[in-house]
Order: sequence, then C-alpha cells, then structure tokens
Amino acid sequence: MLTQLPDLTHHREPLSGDRRRLAVSAYIWTRVTEGEPDFAPCPPHIAQDPQLRAVWTRERHNVFHWLRKADHQPYYGALKPLLEDHARQLAKEIDGR
Repeated sequence: MLTQLPDLTHHREPLSGDRRRLAVSAYIWTRVTEGEPDFAPCPPHIAQDPQLRAVWTRERHNVFHWLRKADHQPYYGALKPLLEDHARQLAKEIDGR
C-alpha cells in the first residue's frame, strides 16, 4: 500500500512503522465491524502501559482526523480508498466463514 501513496504536502510527517500499523488497524477495525473509533481494541502490549496507551490513542485520533479530511490532503486521500478496499476484503472473507 505504501508504495501507492504520494508524498505529504504539509509539514507533518506520516506515521511510521509500528505506530502507523496500529493506528491504521484501528481504522480498519471500525470499517469491518461498523464500530465506533473510541471502541477500537487497544493492542494488548500497549494496554498495560499508560504512556504507550496515550500515544496509541492520540495517533489513532490523528489518523481518523486526517482520513476524514482526506479531500484536503493527497496522502490521506490516496490512503483512504486503499484502507476501505482492504476492510471490504476482510469483511467479505469473515462473512464467508
């Protein structure tokens, strides 16, 4: 997916590595389950550490914010349909079981 994304056009750097994966996984969880972002499950290795949990919550919020504003930012505008397609594929696979 990352190779299909344009460069960011604003001063913020994209999330990298594990932080991006965890924040994006919360977005995909909400799309597959049709759940609320605030109820996305926190990864177990983060849930026990209040500082890591605060970072995860903030990054999750940031990713959701930029994906909602995707029309104003080409990077997130390109990321959103990729995530939506992935979430649809997962939901279809889960529903087929």
